[in-house]
Amino acid sequence: MTKVVYLDQNHWVTMARARVAPEKIQVAEERLAADALWELVAAGQVRLPLSSAHLVETAHAGTKDRRRHLAQAMLDAYDGWHMLNPLVVRRYEFVSAFGGTALTSRDVFTTAAESPFFNYTPTIGSAASGAAQSRMADVVWRAAWTNVLMEETRPKEDQNATKAVVERWAAVPATLAQYLREHPAERDMRMVAARYMLDDLKVEIAQACALAGTSTEELSNHLSPEETVSFFTRLPFNGRVLEVTQARLRNASDRWVNNDLNDLFFLACAAGYADHVVAEKKTGRFLQDADKALAAPRASVHLNLHSLIHEIQASEG
Repeated sequence: MTKVVYLDQNHWVTMARARVAPEKIQVAEERLAADALWELVAAGQVRLPLSSAHLVETAHAGTKDRRRHLAQAMLDAYDGWHMLNPLVVRRYEFVSAFGGTALTSRDVFTTAAESPFFNYTPTIGSAASGAAQSRMADVVWRAAWTNVLMEETRPKEDQNATKAVVERWAAVPATLAQYLREHPAERDMRMVAARYMLDDLKVEIAQACALAGTSTEELSNHLSPEETVSFFTRLPFNGRVLEVTQARLRNASDRWVNNDLNDLFFLACAAGYADHVVAEKKTGRFLQDADKALAAPRASVHLNLHSLIHEIQASEG
């Protein structure tokens, strides 16, 4: 069966270098692992979906040649598969918490046109969500995605607006972490993280409640003080966000920066639904620890490509 593997951007860089400049991969094990992963892709044993985070980060990939090599590696490997935007996954996880159909890997990783974007509406539980589009729609969508990945750069004002939004996001947990440092006490940090998430996501939760037809009384039961933590931890993506958040809040010296938004949301989302995730080191370690606290772990989380290849080969042997 084809394994779904989500790669953080830095590992896509390694994949691209394995094809155009293998001498730049300083760790021999990583060079060999990248070659092995290309072979698994060619054999159809591994699927490497892309996400809107890859799109944004590739736009900042540096020189034109570097971006072109990186984008071409992605396009050669992804075969039209994308991961839903984490905001979409979060929305429908909340709907499922109120009685809606639960998302599966087949819903989250799909060839559906426009699926990487936040305004996409998935067809949950339908075989069509993972099926190929009509030939014309598929050709048009792939051409548009290729063009944006290879060439398009957002206007400076759009980049500045996005940066401002992300800075505001990072400032909230940073302020909370500072308060916790300055006011030490015995606390249930999972509850602290859950209440922070509940306050941050109250509009989305209310919208999901309306979509699911949940009454105010039922909502109160779901989000009572006794149930708040379990409300989040039952959900594959949101549960990982909670676990990483509470772990980071425990660390008085941890700093929240803008890159944390993509690292946390996209890697936690992939870890909830993929077979394997190859993450950047800091978030990857948090996600590995999160699995120990969650009832139903999903992805094997790796910090490098050779760990991924070793596990895939061991499972086949």
